[in-house]
Amino acid sequence: MMSAPKAHASPIKAVLIDISGTILIGEHAIPGAIDAIQKLQQQTNVKVLFLTNSSTSSMSLLEQLRTAGFDELAIPKIDAIMTSVSATRNYLLQNNLRPYCLVEDELVETDFVGVNRNNPNCVVVGLARSKLNYEKLNWAFRLLTKLKKADAESDNTTISNPPPRLIAISRATHFLDSDHELSLGPGGFVTLLEETVGVTAHVIGKPSPNFYQAAVSSLLGIEYDPSSTVMIGDDVKGDVSGALEAGLGCAILVKTGKYVTGDELGTKTRGILPTFTADSIVEAIDYICSNIM
Repeated sequence: MMSAPKAHASPIKAVLIDISGTILIGEHAIPGAIDAIQKLQQQTNVKVLFLTNSSTSSMSLLEQLRTAGFDELAIPKIDAIMTSVSATRNYLLQNNLRPYCLVEDELVETDFVGVNRNNPNCVVVGLARSKLNYEKLNWAFRLLTKLKKADAESDNTTISNPPPRLIAISRATHFLDSDHELSLGPGGFVTLLEETVGVTAHVIGKPSPNFYQAAVSSLLGIEYDPSSTVMIGDDVKGDVSGALEAGLGCAILVKTGKYVTGDELGTKTRGILPTFTADSIVEAIDYICSNIM
């Protein structure tokens, strides 16, 4: 059952929905998720965008969702999905960064097209089972150490504000894997490099406020009121705390995916509480359609 919701002052114009653990686990849709999202998409006065920190190519992710049964009535096209990977690519291009990628090769080849990776001047970390090993992490450590030293020795008039050298597609500590067990996310490896080199990672995906702001702006335009947006997700830090700290008006925590009993109590989020908590995406969308629109 849903917890008692807090009052919501602003009419909702946009809904952001997490993917992994919220509408999809492994290759299977959360029970009732497809019908619920189709119901939401029928609301003509609301825009819907799906967000993910998953280090998976956008096309592969859409194909996975289609295979799970999310048709065009639920997720109309690839533009309905915003990934932290695509946001990372844009950031690299905008800042003339050449990454050493701790990211799966398939992802680099499909979603990092046009990004120069010769003579790397930064490290990008994503969820990469085949890359996060001692040899490659040690190479990243050595590169970051050299880049940090070079930045420190540079003439301040030449490089007064050096770009971040360590970039995290996300820093999720864990996720619900296809076997329905929790697995390590990239966050621990990002922290390892931060602490061993003495640098601070620039985080692209959730819970970065920039990621949420970009998502809402893409739906409602540059001049928007973030309080008119709802976030639905299973991650009390990335989806709930991150959304509320970015100024969104409502954050719904669902008890699926990586949810652990007690997540809604604020002990993991410095006292920041979800607007309300629902058993699943089905109850969350029922509430939105019945009470906020």
